[in-house]
Amino acid sequence: MSSAGSVSEGESCERLKGLVPRQVQVCKRHVEMMDGVRRGARLAVDECQHQFRNRRWNCSVLDTQPIFGKVVTQGTREAAFVYAVSSASVAFEVTRACSSGELHKCGCDHSVYGSSPQGFQWSGCSDNVAYGVAFSASFVDVRERSRRAPPGRALMNLHNNEAGRKNENEANFEPRTLNLP
Repeated sequence: MSSAGSVSEGESCERLKGLVPRQVQVCKRHVEMMDGVRRGARLAVDECQHQFRNRRWNCSVLDTQPIFGKVVTQGTREAAFVYAVSSASVAFEVTRACSSGELHKCGCDHSVYGSSPQGFQWSGCSDNVAYGVAFSASFVDVRERSRRAPPGRALMNLHNNEAGRKNENEANFEPRTLNLP
C-alpha cells in the first residue's frame, strides 16, 4: 500500500509503485476499488500523523521513500500502529464507497434493521462493513502472505492488520511487536 493511486480503465495496475505481484492481480480484478485504497492510504497517513504529532517520529512522509519509510520494517509499536491503521483505513474507505453507491461490485448491507422501544421500525442502506473488511484483507494482507521475510514478522504484521480491522466491540486486540534482545 506504499503508494497506491487511482487507476482508470486505461491505466495499468503494474504502474502503481510499491505493489507486490499479487496486489497487482487484485488491482486488475477490482480496478474500481483502487480509489478507495488511495483514500484509505491518505486517511492512514493523516491519522498516524495526528496520533504521533508530539513524538520524535511523527509519521513523516517523503516522496523519495515508501510511505512511513523504514519504520515499518522494524518490529516496533509504531510499526504495529501503522499496519493496524492502514488496514482499518482501507476497510473504512471501501465500506464508505460501497454504501455511497460509488462501486458496482458492492452496495448496502440490507440485513441491518431494527425497531425502537416505541415501535418505530428502521432499515435502509447500512454500511457494508463485511465487504470492506474482506476487501482490505484480500488486498492489504496479500503483501505479508507473499513475503519472503521471516515468518514471525509476517505473522506479526498479519495480526496487526487484523487488529485494525476488528470492531472494537468484538475483541480487545493488543498490537504485537517483536521482542528482540
